[in-house]
Amino acid sequence: MTSATSLFSGGGGDTEGLTQSGIDVEIAANHWPLAVATHRLNHPDTEHRIANLSEVDWLTFPRTDLLWASPSCVWHARSGGRARPPADLERAAIAQAEAGAVDRATAFAVIAAAEVHQYPVMIIENVVEFRAWSLFGWWLDGLHRLGYRTNELVLDAADYGHAQRRVRLFIVAALPGVDIDLAPPTLAPVPASAILDPHPGKPVTRRLYVADQIDEITEVGVPHLVVYRKHGHARRADQNVLATVTAGGNHHGLATLVDGVAHHRMVSNRECARGQGFPETYRFEGKADDVKRQIGNAVPVGIARWLGERAVAALAGQTALEVAA
Repeated sequence: MTSATSLFSGGGGDTEGLTQSGIDVEIAANHWPLAVATHRLNHPDTEHRIANLSEVDWLTFPRTDLLWASPSCVWHARSGGRARPPADLERAAIAQAEAGAVDRATAFAVIAAAEVHQYPVMIIENVVEFRAWSLFGWWLDGLHRLGYRTNELVLDAADYGHAQRRVRLFIVAALPGVDIDLAPPTLAPVPASAILDPHPGKPVTRRLYVADQIDEITEVGVPHLVVYRKHGHARRADQNVLATVTAGGNHHGLATLVDGVAHHRMVSNRECARGQGFPETYRFEGKADDVKRQIGNAVPVGIARWLGERAVAALAGQTALEVAA
């Protein structure tokens, strides 16, 4: 069986997807104890470590066929409004241990791990803005110097069986001799109605932030997605997907006309988890805000499963030692 190391994010959607693809995730690590507790609850046979990637001794990790890594995206994401210093200033900021620069530099842990273990396949996930990092070219060159060939994929969860619009960058790196077929699958779209519970919520008795969106609804008995964002519009849940599930706050609402009366509720954490592809049996540790953070930071399960299947097919008949030799 293909083995994997998971430097996971959020609630561990990558591990869930890899497991569904037939991969044995031998070890998983994250810096947040609560996320590790959730991961351990759902993947009890995996070894778990609480670890800051920039401080890991990779010699203490086992060698596996695949490395999945989701370095921190906090200081790369567009939503953070962060400055992007030029390369010389970024290097100086890392040396001076400035928080943002150090956070972005967790990506170099991938190179450190690869240098030690020469994983035949690596999959690195992050926000698309990761490529705008001033040290991205230097980082990518580090992988190439270790012998890896890389493919940069910008994938939308909605194209991989999810009822959610979520665009992320996936860099697939492979050593010579491992040829991965990354031709995208053709899957039927999944509307938000497929993951939503049937109850419409409570009657609207006051003017809500999304009132203008609710006023747009004319179809009786048809749930509509409303979003707590400026310039939002009501969209039929049976014809559209959720906007990106985020780690902070809940911006997703549902509105339905029932006998001419507008009803409204927020989309629940469980429904958001379904949007990320987590099965109903998947459990999360922590309070509601903690659970929301784990769901919003996770990798969509369906994308991880597809990439895992592609890696397994490419590695068929080969062991880690044979590929690295």
